[in-house]
Amino acid sequence: MKKIFLSILSIVYMTVSSGIAMEIHYCMGERAGADLYGTSSEKCGRCGMKEQNKKGCCHDDHQFYKLEDSHKKAVNDLSFNIGEIALPAPVVVYNSGIPVDRATAIPHDNSPPGYIEPPARILHGVFRI
Repeated sequence: MKKIFLSILSIVYMTVSSGIAMEIHYCMGERAGADLYGTSSEKCGRCGMKEQNKKGCCHDDHQFYKLEDSHKKAVNDLSFNIGEIALPAPVVVYNSGIPVDRATAIPHDNSPPGYIEPPARILHGVFRI
């Protein structure tokens, strides 16, 4: 999908960057038709008059449509003007804790003992005899 999209995009870009030549035919002062790349015939399709006669009612306009010749490079001129950042003053905290024995801190600790992970053989049920 990406290759198809990329190929279509490149064809469109090549067409637009190389340009398109159009021939617009005017018959009796009105636009009678437009052809790409000058594929018109000698006679007018509307009135049948030869187009070589400059004083006649028919004439052709040749126009060439193209993008700009100079392709500009993308400018990455990003300037981030960040002002000075005010940092807060350091706060000095003195933690002068008194060491307390664990036994005296919680005299009646009835909590369960710490978690002991079971061995892997019991956890996975693998018993080799």
